[in-house]
Amino acid sequence: PAGGNVNSRPALRTAMSILDSLPDRPLTDGELSKLNRAEGVELAVAVDGEEGDAPSGSGAESVLLATDRWVKALVRDGGWHVVETVDLEGTERYDAMRVCEDAVRTYHRESES
Repeated sequence: PAGGNVNSRPALRTAMSILDSLPDRPLTDGELSKLNRAEGVELAVAVDGEEGDAPSGSGAESVLLATDRWVKALVRDGGWHVVETVDLEGTERYDAMRVCEDAVRTYHRESES
């Protein structure tokens, strides 16, 4: 598109600054709570790699992050990586969260095989 989407730049900076700030280890409950209070983040939740898995006590290795513009699925695998992004323009947040949750599970299934 001509001129690009100028409004996406702050959202990109938010995503990159969050990724850069994450420790190279699973997130503790306290760190996840801190993410929930971070500027620009509306929701940060841990997600398990397999459907029906109970949360492990070792911390969150997969996280869904939501802002007012997007939902991203983050997975820790030799560092934190974005494995899915869903733009909220025209998509309900619930649906975007489900897509990202499915992407995390698919990523874990594929990395185990």
